[in-house]
Amino acid sequence: MTFFTTPMARQFVGFDSLFEELDRLSERKEPNYPAYNIAKDDEEHYRIELALAGFNTDDISIQTEKGVLTIEAKKRDEDTNNYVYQGIAQRAFSKMFRLAEYMKVKDAQFVDGILTIFLYREIPEADKPKQISINASSKKLISAA
Repeated sequence: MTFFTTPMARQFVGFDSLFEELDRLSERKEPNYPAYNIAKDDEEHYRIELALAGFNTDDISIQTEKGVLTIEAKKRDEDTNNYVYQGIAQRAFSKMFRLAEYMKVKDAQFVDGILTIFLYREIPEADKPKQISINASSKKLISAA
């Protein structure tokens, strides 16, 4: 059993598994290959940029499933160059990003060795905040007797 001593954690009841997952994530060592950026363009639009020099579009696979964006790449063994030195890594990888609720993949493009995945937040109309107008006229309540 885990006891949370921080004031913030004590205010969340029933989120034990979430805090345990966050604890596991903080201890996890993630490989830093390939290098990537996450940018927030505005409140609804984000993009993930991965540096994938040496790969082409046929080597890369992108999919989403149950709120997880997975990017995988595997270099095909077509390269017959005899390198004296090969400093550009082309090893296979799988990179996963957990997407927030309502985040959708809009598009992906691969230009000059940079894979850019465009994301947007699509909040359903029912979940958007609504402004409630205040009526200044008085109404009488009818009591059922």
